[in-house]
Amino acid sequence: MHTQTNRLENALAQIGKKFLSFKGNHLPTTRKALTQQMKKNWASLEKDLRGTQIHKDLKLTHIQTYEHYVSHVPVKDYDFYSPYVERICDGHKDILFKGKPECFGLSSGTSGQDSKKVPYNSKMIEHFLKSQMLVAAKLSAKEPQSNLLLAERLTFGSAPSVYEKNGINFGYISGILSTKIPSLLKKRTFPSNEILSINNWDQKIEMLIAETINKDIKIITGIPTYIISILEAILKKTGKESINQIWPNLKFFVYAATPIKQYKSQIDHLIGHELTYYGLYAATEASLGLPYDRTNDEGQLYLLNPNLLYSFTSTDDATDIRGVHNLELGQSYFVNIGTVNGFIHYAMKDEIVFNLKGNDLVFEFVGRKNTGMNLAAEKVTEDEILKTIIVTKEKLNFDIKHYLLSPGNGEEKQNYHWTLFTDGIPEHNRGMVGQTLDKALQEINLDYKDCRDIAIIDSPSVTFMHSDKLNQYFERHREKGQFKMKTSFPSSEDYYHFIKLHFSEAELGA
Repeated sequence: MHTQTNRLENALAQIGKKFLSFKGNHLPTTRKALTQQMKKNWASLEKDLRGTQIHKDLKLTHIQTYEHYVSHVPVKDYDFYSPYVERICDGHKDILFKGKPECFGLSSGTSGQDSKKVPYNSKMIEHFLKSQMLVAAKLSAKEPQSNLLLAERLTFGSAPSVYEKNGINFGYISGILSTKIPSLLKKRTFPSNEILSINNWDQKIEMLIAETINKDIKIITGIPTYIISILEAILKKTGKESINQIWPNLKFFVYAATPIKQYKSQIDHLIGHELTYYGLYAATEASLGLPYDRTNDEGQLYLLNPNLLYSFTSTDDATDIRGVHNLELGQSYFVNIGTVNGFIHYAMKDEIVFNLKGNDLVFEFVGRKNTGMNLAAEKVTEDEILKTIIVTKEKLNFDIKHYLLSPGNGEEKQNYHWTLFTDGIPEHNRGMVGQTLDKALQEINLDYKDCRDIAIIDSPSVTFMHSDKLNQYFERHREKGQFKMKTSFPSSEDYYHFIKLHFSEAELGA
């Protein structure tokens, strides 16, 4: 009976692989195909929302086409939707969508403020599940030699529920989706939901190791910082030098929530060989982008998720809003989405840039609105900050676990204040580290170089903090499956508020 079951599962997996590969090779990826898809998505969304409060308030009855939607429906952020969400929390129905929600998703709270609450109806949950299927389809198309449906995988997410109100669960999307894994994958996905639901981190890791240590793990999915903690715990528990002594067939890492660049070398070192990386572009509000190809040294390129409704606001002119049909290549845009849970023309505040690969319309994630650094119109992006850290790590040969960047007060003018989390104060003096950061950023951002050359911006200052404090910080937030630690601050006041809230000024290295 067991053999017959295995044969049936293998047969289904082979059929599933062919289906996924076909799907992955036939997604709408050209501008023309995506424009047609956007028209269909708008017509479907407008129909779904008829009879809701948001449909009435935004006068969507008068919006006939996708192009009309882009140019006439106002772009709104979470503050606009918050009163609608609170009404849903209080038990009202037909507010943002028909009926009541199945659950609420909580944002990761990277701003240090309270998490945003995103109501999920059944169609929104279906959106996330379809998006997972499309990611699997792209990977199946890109990795034809591997049947990912038969591969045992380590998938680390949050607990399905953090708290309950009015009979409805509030949790993080990775945990919510972990309860809805297809049966064919469930028996090959670790850890189990029972282990993910454990609150005590040490106990959770202990049981995760016991459950996975004898499995043939081939794929890891999750947020890099948490996966690194798990890999380090496994090596400490087993006494092995590298993970490939335990899981020799581990090949793929599917990551989310943060760029992989600063973590890749550390993960590859822990594994014992270089992995193949694919990045997901997802948020609590929706799954925004599918991996176009493997992550390379330049980062991850994404395809638009055909299940979403998109528009794009120029970063230079908030009144310039484009659709897929008329966006400009090479231009920076903030991305806006429309979703089946009633967030219409919702401003994600993520900055992206489009280009073509052949006929495929692809984009890269540049940063978040109001992130990065801009003391004197130099406009240094998060990606450039990350590149600066990577260059500094390589040149000085010491590990930086994480970093914070804020405006500081130099000897005469404002400067860049770097806070570096390391295992110990490096042998290099603080001045050498600051000089290396300064030189690297000047080479990466010429506007910053100009500001330094004419002394508008002072030389940078550097503070060290032991990485134990970083580990403790993450442990306090382990339950947040999409948690991302903030990296840059618009003002020194914001920075010191963050330090006071989560660490203490006394913990900063001398």
